[in-house]
Amino acid sequence: MSEVVVDGLRIAYRRRGSGPPLLLLHGAFEDSRIWTADMERLAGDLDVIAWDAPGCGLSDDVPDGWGDSDWAAAAAGFIDALGLTRPAVAGFSLGSVLALLLAREHPASVGRLVLVGAYAGWGGSLGPHDLAERVAAARFTMEHPVQEWADGFLDSVFAPGTAPERRALARGLLDDWRPRTTDALLRVMVQDLRPGLPRVESPTAVVRGAEDARSPRSASLELRALLPHAVLREIAGAGHDCTGPEPDALLVAVARDAAAAADARPVGWHPPGVREERR
Repeated sequence: MSEVVVDGLRIAYRRRGSGPPLLLLHGAFEDSRIWTADMERLAGDLDVIAWDAPGCGLSDDVPDGWGDSDWAAAAAGFIDALGLTRPAVAGFSLGSVLALLLAREHPASVGRLVLVGAYAGWGGSLGPHDLAERVAAARFTMEHPVQEWADGFLDSVFAPGTAPERRALARGLLDDWRPRTTDALLRVMVQDLRPGLPRVESPTAVVRGAEDARSPRSASLELRALLPHAVLREIAGAGHDCTGPEPDALLVAVARDAAAAADARPVGWHPPGVREERR
């Protein structure tokens, strides 16, 4: 693990490989360790960086009163501290929301986006009933031992055919999660980010597992419609966590494209060799 200090906040990260940079933003109840196998696979083609978001892993706790601009500024400052120029940024679940905030608040920091298991905030992707249930479930995790909710949560994240070692890793990370971080992140996750999406100019690939039980397909379709330069790819048989070998070619292509060009592509942009999937 390495670390940088951004506005007085220590942020830890892992880095592997060489080539075009790709920044990975993990989901809730995770840290950079969730990307270990992905980094091993991608390191032959890319300079892969996975951070521990503030409040996660070995990074410092989230300061009191943090909001959208603070999360975005931390990500932008992290990119600057590493000397990266408009890298590709891939965010999973919570990480997809942070990636959108980064692209909205600091467009010059981002070259391309990959949003996996994505939300336009829970308020922008879930109906009122589902939103209330999601918030209640998050608060339950803050008030009860992990043993009481871990299996149900993981069942909603992973499809039945997920490799056992992947689920086991995620289960281990739950023991290290900080309830205080959940409290801070809820203020971000409950928002509706849709009004600002048309201003996000970064070319974007929206990736979802066809069996995603947490982020509805309508959310991905709306992200594709509202983001000016977005395409959609669905992975058959995958759940909410559809990371793994299937998106590797997409991630490599997007990172290479981000490194090759500083300007956004016109409407209709597609990652090289990737066909947009529609139903």
